[in-house]
Amino acid sequence: MPGIKLEDADIVVCGGRGIGGAEGFRQLEELAQVLNGAVGCTRIPSDNKWVPASYQIGLTGKVVSPSLYIGLALSGASQHLAGISGNTTIVAINKDPEANIFTRAHYGITGEYQKVLPTLIEKCRQLCSRGES
Repeated sequence: MPGIKLEDADIVVCGGRGIGGAEGFRQLEELAQVLNGAVGCTRIPSDNKWVPASYQIGLTGKVVSPSLYIGLALSGASQHLAGISGNTTIVAINKDPEANIFTRAHYGITGEYQKVLPTLIEKCRQLCSRGES
């Protein structure tokens, strides 16, 4: 996805293994576009070539410091979380209420990302169109 470089983005929408494939990342790209942000990923999506390696955040990827990080369907492994620095507000969406990402998240939604994401995209689209980002 052309646009804002991951390491320069003020908002990062990041997906993990639970996204399940390249198709799911297209939805994450839609949310990132609405928010004028960038898409990131954990190691598994990068290794499986669901997205380019340049999307990877963590010890073996890039370090980011957005003001808002939205993590979807990712566990929150320490290797990934090491790539998120600064005063970042973390929003986690995961179907597993015991996922490690919730220990670092400021806000959390327990649910399947496929059910949460369409509503989140639409609500963000409405707010952004009114200038309420």
